[in-house]
Amino acid sequence: MQTTIIWLLAGLSVLAPAAAASAAPCVAAKPDCTEFVTLNGGPSRSLVYRTYPLGQRNEQITRALVMVHGAGRDADNYFRTALAAAFLAGALDDTIVVSPRLASAERGCQDTLAANEVSWPCNGDSWRSGGAAGGDGRLTSYDFADELLRKLATKTTFPI
Repeated sequence: MQTTIIWLLAGLSVLAPAAAASAAPCVAAKPDCTEFVTLNGGPSRSLVYRTYPLGQRNEQITRALVMVHGAGRDADNYFRTALAAAFLAGALDDTIVVSPRLASAERGCQDTLAANEVSWPCNGDSWRSGGAAGGDGRLTSYDFADELLRKLATKTTFPI
């Protein structure tokens, strides 16, 4: 009986690293680590950098770290900073790190936008204060935050 238990535990210890390796976090601010979040049913969308896909079941995730960039709209740099924090905390395997990009094609900001990517105002009533999207006054930056949080709170995706 003891021999069986020892072999079973040895077998589990061999399988555990393989399972963890297959679900490695995305740890670079590159296109492979991004996805679009569709807003208000589409086609409007905004980009996020993330360590794990937002719509793919992942039972190892127990928490989220969402890092919103500043006025420079450099979500890639903020993603790197959040990754470093998660790494130093030893939390990359069970934490989803997300950095939303609130881009703007307004004069003075002039980010390059993808098709249907929302242009958030960068001056006046900007995205920092819940400002409405350029061209769609019904969509605010708070709607983006709400949709991102809904995705993170989906128990079928992140059950723990």
